[in-house]
Amino acid sequence: MKRIKILIFLAALAISLAINSFVVHAQSEVTQTFTLHPGWNAIFMEVQPEPRDPAAVFAGLDDLESVWTWLSRESTAEFIQDPSEGLYGRPGWHAYFNVPQDDFRSKLTNLFAVLGNQAYLFKIKDDAADFTWEISGVPSMRKIRWLADSFNMVGFHVDPAAPPSFAAIFAPSPAHAGQAIYRLNNQNGRWEFVQDPASATIRSGEAYWVYCEGSSAYQGPLKVDLPMSDGLLSGTALTRHTVTLTNLSSVARTVNFALSGEVVLFYREWDVTNGYFIWKPLDQMSPVALQPESSRNVWLEVRRELMNSGLSQSLMEISDDKGIRIQVPVSAEKVQ
Repeated sequence: MKRIKILIFLAALAISLAINSFVVHAQSEVTQTFTLHPGWNAIFMEVQPEPRDPAAVFAGLDDLESVWTWLSRESTAEFIQDPSEGLYGRPGWHAYFNVPQDDFRSKLTNLFAVLGNQAYLFKIKDDAADFTWEISGVPSMRKIRWLADSFNMVGFHVDPAAPPSFAAIFAPSPAHAGQAIYRLNNQNGRWEFVQDPASATIRSGEAYWVYCEGSSAYQGPLKVDLPMSDGLLSGTALTRHTVTLTNLSSVARTVNFALSGEVVLFYREWDVTNGYFIWKPLDQMSPVALQPESSRNVWLEVRRELMNSGLSQSLMEISDDKGIRIQVPVSAEKVQ
């Protein structure tokens, strides 16, 4: 079979996908739902399951044969178009085999932890029927670590109901705008070049091969900078947080904040009438207008006096009118 060094044709994969739904639990945990098909499926897992052991995460998936992810951050790997040539042992690939311990393939497993914000390939038995799989966890805040001058297998945080096009999401980034993108065709099970990025939309929970020309730290057109890398974690002492929103694109955006759960957050607003700042409940916050290539700070304050004792957890959703949706875990503790 013909080998391809440019990185993308991995295997004839029949993409599954449908995680177009997230179920929000009472605290900061959500459930991501996928529809898996016989053959290969490419998914983007946004949540961090606990425990992270693959055997625990994939327990009960009787029709699952193996799970693969590409973790190389040093050099491009050689990708193949025909899955019969195999992926095991190729640079950057890590796999979990869903077999009994006495099966020789169990010794080939080198995927020992399932990470959120990571793209995966699921191999489902060819004679299986379509089925749904749910995975619960806290939304992961891990960032894409692009490998320069290479294709990367990635997914994106988008609104399932109104996702952006590939062209729109990559327009602000010189490393990605106009570069090659491949997605799986679930009809013929082949990786296919995205011919028209302006009309093709990104699907929530789907993984793609995207080329990165040169180095890049790009995460999307709406950049959200948090005081901590894993969410808004206030513990027992921290009270105020600054969230910086940056519109990297050439179009104006309107950003909304929504909070569900037990943590009580207020936001700071300028009182035009009286000429000073006031604090108001987050659910009263108006949409934030972001002009092209501009930034705005949003100041948030934890109100522990309005919370129950002990650890409280919430989920904050930051979304814009252009199809970007970022879910942020929030926690704070009140000590009596």
